[in-house]
Amino acid sequence: MARPLSGEGAPLATPRALNKTLPDAALRAADTTATRGEPLLEIIDGDDDCARFCRRVLGRVLAYAASLVPDVTDSPQDIDDAMKLGFNWQRGPFEMIDAIGPEKMASLFAEVGLDAPSALAGDGPVYRADDSVLTVRHADGNYRPVSLPAGVMRFHMTRQTMTPITSNNAASLFALDGDLRLVEFHSKANALTDESMQIVAAAAEDHGAGIIIHNDAQHFSAGVDLNAFRAYIEAGNWDGIDGFLARFQQAVCMLKYTPVPVVGAPSGLAAGGGYEVLAHCDRLVVHTNSVMGLVEAGVGVVPGGGGIKDTYFRWHDAKKSWDDAAWQTWMNIGYGATGSSPQLSARMMYFLESRDDTVMNRDRLLPRAIEMVTAMQDGYHAPQPPVAQLADGALAPKMDAFMQEGIDRGDFMPHDKTVAMAIASVMLRGDGDGETADEQELYARERAAFIRLAKTPETHARICSMLDDGAAIRN
Repeated sequence: MARPLSGEGAPLATPRALNKTLPDAALRAADTTATRGEPLLEIIDGDDDCARFCRRVLGRVLAYAASLVPDVTDSPQDIDDAMKLGFNWQRGPFEMIDAIGPEKMASLFAEVGLDAPSALAGDGPVYRADDSVLTVRHADGNYRPVSLPAGVMRFHMTRQTMTPITSNNAASLFALDGDLRLVEFHSKANALTDESMQIVAAAAEDHGAGIIIHNDAQHFSAGVDLNAFRAYIEAGNWDGIDGFLARFQQAVCMLKYTPVPVVGAPSGLAAGGGYEVLAHCDRLVVHTNSVMGLVEAGVGVVPGGGGIKDTYFRWHDAKKSWDDAAWQTWMNIGYGATGSSPQLSARMMYFLESRDDTVMNRDRLLPRAIEMVTAMQDGYHAPQPPVAQLADGALAPKMDAFMQEGIDRGDFMPHDKTVAMAIASVMLRGDGDGETADEQELYARERAAFIRLAKTPETHARICSMLDDGAAIRN
């Protein structure tokens, strides 16, 4: 049932996937990103061929970009915006120049036999914060506030003028105007760890007048860090897995029941645990180029952060039948289905068209989220905890037969069936089960199914292959 997954669509975050083919400098840069260090410095620091190549390319590219001021424009921001908006760069050349620093930039220019462009002759960085306003140095040497169109906000720029309420290597909590709070993930691939969820829980406690979950990285979150689970499995630390999942579940549950509105504002990939955080928000505003889904089955586990539980409730709201809801949820999650747009995600109940919103311009995502939170404040009440009816256990033989037929055709592998039936066990009534289950019981059933699979050698093999080779094996 599960499909082989690799790359950015991996079910859990695997930021070092395919690391056997990457140069040491690239691995160091990735590790530096995880601690909020500057990856560019790691890439250009070294005597190997890769580092020399990076220095010589960057030296020429950044020198050319800087030479365009003032001949093409008086403002370096115009060059940065052109490269980010027109060519999908994550940072503009002048932002990279600031990140590298004047001494190393001088060394780069010298290595390629170029003089430093006049635009870099002034003292101080190209961008700087002045009295909580981000400014940029123009060709005349004077600093002026960065210029953005009305209704546009780029959080990677805004946060340069802010001090977080609390922060760690994986996430930060900021206070916005209007007593709002913003949770930003910023680890490698925005992989979720215990530290990430500590900040989510901190936001639920220090919630202000409303909470926004947002970052403007290329991808919102690729899911939970798979390395942690590998370590737990190889140590036989099943209590460690249970504790990790319980803390994750507690954090998103606290988020869901805060007395203020919560809006998720993702762009790019929101998979696995990344989507599970969003599933506990009151509403979403989603960039149109976003991918959402629960794809954990690909590495032999089930969603363990409320993903099965929440999808089950959503399908019941749509179908008005717990048995139909269980079947649809099982198909979604068993196949690891994702929606490559909000409209496609809506077919799987990951995006609710009657409630959620979209924007086409990433720069308008955060302003729209702020509008939504503000509009929801008057008369807001946290949702009431729902209770599910467990689906008829008679569905289990039907699901088992579906999987076996797929194995016989060569569509599925034997462990796909094991994973699929573990997903089903969260929703189906078994021997000794009651008729209903509240949210905490469903969370517990998710954790139990996850740990049962984690104990299998097949799941361990899938996780290892994903981390070591960049794709989960079929077994």
